[in-house]
Order: sequence, then C-alpha cells, then structure tokens
Amino acid sequence: MRVVRIYLALWAALMVCAMPSGAQAKERLAGPFPFEVLEVIDGDTFRARVRIWLGQTVDVKVRLKGVDTPEMRGQCAAEKELAQAAKKFAVKWLAENRAQLVGVHYGTYAGRVLARVQPKSGDSLSAALLSEKLAKPYRGRRASWCS
Repeated sequence: MRVVRIYLALWAALMVCAMPSGAQAKERLAGPFPFEVLEVIDGDTFRARVRIWLGQTVDVKVRLKGVDTPEMRGQCAAEKELAQAAKKFAVKWLAENRAQLVGVHYGTYAGRVLARVQPKSGDSLSAALLSEKLAKPYRGRRASWCS
C-alpha cells in the first residue's frame, strides 16, 4: 500500500510539473509556424514537428481549433465510418497543402495545443473539413454523429 501511495504522489507531482502555469495557459502565439506532420491521429488531431527557432523544433500534438470530427472509436458504425473518412481527408489535405500553425495556445489537456492550420492562401483545414461535412463546429462539447 505504501508503494502505491508513493507512486501516486510521484505521478501527481509529474502532472503538476507538466501542466502550464496560469500565465502560460493563457499565452497565445500568433505564428505562423512551419511544421512537419508526424502522424495523423484523426480528422482534427495530429502530431507535428514544429519549427520554433533556427535549428530548433518541438514535437507536439495539435488539435484543430473550432471544429470537431467524428471519433475513431465512435459510438456507432456511422460515426466510425465518418471518422475514417475525416482522417483520410486530413492526411491528403496536409500532404497537398503547405500549411502553417497560426493562433497557437494550450488546449484543455496538457501537452496538446490548439491551432488553426492555414496555408498561405486558401481555406484552413478546419474550413475544408466543414465544407466536406466531415466536421461540425466545436461548441464546447463533442458533436453527436449517431442518429
């Protein structure tokens, strides 16, 4: 039991250290920041290697600001099918558009940032997903994809 308490205390301390301070959590970086896609997780989330300074990069999970796409482990077959289509669309769009991260700030979860993914000209990835009906506007909670 003592080992479990020590483990939990260490875990809690690490989580506090990983969380941004109040000032950092409110901080926003306008960008633009060039990035390389490492992995597309789903339609609205991907891992990226972001160039933040000369010869300096950081690997981070990016969540698209303002949209919600279906979850890969959705609640029904229709949601799972749409999730696959959204992910496939995001992979293709990110490969075809030389986009940058704009308006970057911390999300609700530690280690993840929210950002717009914007090419120098044209619509953002969020706008493209919305126009393809593969995303819904995010209004503070997950959208419903099942009838």
